[in-house]
Parts: sequence; C-alpha cells; structure tokens
Amino acid sequence: MAITTAGPWSGPAREGPGPDTDPATLERELTEAVLAGAARSDVLRALRAATGRHARLLSAQGVPLAATDGGAGLPAAVAHGVLDGAAGPVVDTLDGLRAAALPVRAGTTVAGVLLTVGRCDPYVRALAGAAVTALLIDAVRAGDEQAAAVPPRHTAADVVAALRSGTVSPSERAAAMALGIDLEHPPAAAVLHYSGSRLRAWSTALAWLEHPVQQEARTAWTVVPGEAALARLRTRLRLMTGDECADHVVAASGSHPDSADDLVRSFTEAERLLGLARSRHVPQLTFGGCGVVQMLLPLPRARLEAYAEAHLGPILDRPELMATLRAWLAERGSRQSVSEQLHLHRNSVGYRVRQIKNLLGTDPLLPAASAELHLALAALDLLRSDDGRLHADGHPRDDDDPVPTSG
Repeated sequence: MAITTAGPWSGPAREGPGPDTDPATLERELTEAVLAGAARSDVLRALRAATGRHARLLSAQGVPLAATDGGAGLPAAVAHGVLDGAAGPVVDTLDGLRAAALPVRAGTTVAGVLLTVGRCDPYVRALAGAAVTALLIDAVRAGDEQAAAVPPRHTAADVVAALRSGTVSPSERAAAMALGIDLEHPPAAAVLHYSGSRLRAWSTALAWLEHPVQQEARTAWTVVPGEAALARLRTRLRLMTGDECADHVVAASGSHPDSADDLVRSFTEAERLLGLARSRHVPQLTFGGCGVVQMLLPLPRARLEAYAEAHLGPILDRPELMATLRAWLAERGSRQSVSEQLHLHRNSVGYRVRQIKNLLGTDPLLPAASAELHLALAALDLLRSDDGRLHADGHPRDDDDPVPTSG
C-alpha cells in the first residue's frame, strides 16, 4: 500500500482491503508519515484502507479519541484489562460491535487501546500492530494525558548503564526485574550502531522499542536473549528508520554471562564485535558466530599485537601483499579467483604469492600455517576495529554530529 505525502499527509493512495499489504512496510510508512506531521486520524484512515475494517483509538479509560466510523468505546474496566494483558484480543464495544483490541503502549508510556471492528483475523491484527508505533509517537507529540506517565525512579537507560558498569544497586536490580531482565539468568549484552542520516527517526525508533535501551547519539546498548532476538531488533530498527540501505543499522552481541557481574564482560565483547562488524561491513556479528575471534576477545592488546607481528610482521607494511594473502587464504589457493577478486593478472597473483612465501618462510596453504595466519589476520582485524570503535565515554569517533530534536 502506497502512502503519498504533499505537505500534510494526504493519506493512502487507494481505499479498500489490501490483502497484499505487508505489516512491516505499513509500519514503516505510518511511522514516517507521523514523523512528517500526520495525525492519529490519518493513521486510522490508513489502517482502515489496509484492513477494510473500521478502526478506533480509545483512551486508557475506554473513551474514543479518534475513529473512522464515529463509534463508541469500551467500559473502563475492559480497556484497563486490554492494557494489562488481562482482556482481549476480542472485546464487545459499547455500541454492541465485536472488535479486536490491541494495547498501544511502550514501557510506562500508554497511548490507549486500538480497535479494529469485526472478527479477529491474524492478518488484520498484524496490520493493526503495525500502527502502534505511529500512534505512540503521535500521543507523545500531542502531550496526551494518558501518555504522560509518571517516570520510574530508574529509567530503562539507567538500568542498562548500571549493567554496563557493573555497579547495580538494589533499586536498579528491582527496576531491571520490572523491565523483564532476569539477573539470575542474565541475557547477553548487545550494541547497535546507526550510520544513516535520519538521526531523529533513529532516536524515535529506539524510544519505542520494548527492549530497555541506553542511547548515546548513533550508538545504543541493550540486552537480548539470543541471536534471533538481536536479528529481529536490528530489522525492526532498520524498518522504523526508513533507510533503504540495509547496512545502516549494524548490531553485535557478546557471550551469555553466568551472572549479572559478567554482563560487563559481555558488553565489552559486544562493543569490540560491533567495531569488527563495521570494519568487515557485515550487518550483524555475535559471539556465537564470530569464529576464532572468540579465542582472541579475552586477550589484552599487547598479546594481539605480538601474535600479529610474529606471524605477519614481514608483510604488515605491504598492503598489496596483505590483501593478496587474505584473498589467497579465502579462495584456498585459486589463482583465478584471486585474480578476479583483486583485478590482477594471474601472473601477478603468482608473483605476489611467491613473495609472501619467501617473506613469511612458509606456504600459507599448509594446514598449520593456514590456521596460524587466519588467527593472526583475525587478531589484526580486532586491533583495527578497536582503534575505530567507541571512545572511553561511549561515543564513536564518527559521531560528532548531534541528534536533531526538531525538523
């Protein structure tokens, strides 16, 4: 479903049920539209066009805030039940209609209850869920009373910062439990970085995640139960920022800690792997998927430097030979493949490989030498990613531009 804008949002390009509408695409379009100035009524009309069902947004007390059919709301007790997860997904409205109900909330922020009138259909419910983020953004922007929840003693960002530092007070531990973080069986640390131009959309997307997040400019820290959760989180952020480039959001996670104290180590691993992912131009890198780098992460910088120097020293200052060695190992000695990859004549590849063998004193394809060189190259990559990763205060070196607050 296409959404067109011309100044104020003009709504969906076509009306009627849209069985081919993708919920993720609809979420991105609605979020972009609200960020551009669309109102909750516009969101409901777009949802009506996508689902073929009338939509109503109710307050936390069940009173209609906006509707495509001018219909009634819900008893306050039923609305409270939907928001608390004790009622729904099917409810009866005060004007006698059956409707599917979704809570519109994120953490302590509550924008109300979203109804789609008619039978509860999984596809329609998925499309309705795609409108939740946009409605939350509109509610906060409008300063709705139900969105102005009393802030907790410790925010989600406070909790994540405490977990990163390893100094978790009893009250922060309680706040972590309230956020769903089980510190008896803690999740893995995760770090995400955004390199696109839509910084305001990035900050807004982070604000509406169900995960507790600490953000500093382009970088965000959180915790995840596993690699699949990290992949979903990265995909959701990429869709919500609306960037066409899939590589603008990069994610990494550390190992699963045995205790809350071990989360500090997990965050350090995640930050180092994030730097490595960015240097290798891969969108996601996890502790479980980083290969031999697992063995290198605990080592101090001096040990990594010594290992790289011992095995690569004679060619470290020869970038053309380093590039050839990487390609030669990756292509398992295929001169044709290396020639195509490096745009070299086959004879030039052979000449460089002979130089490498002479300078290193070994054949890189011998099993023992290959293992050592793979490890040395990984150590070198980790050192270089450390050089370009976060400053001690948490800000990446390329994060000089501030996050805009308007416009």
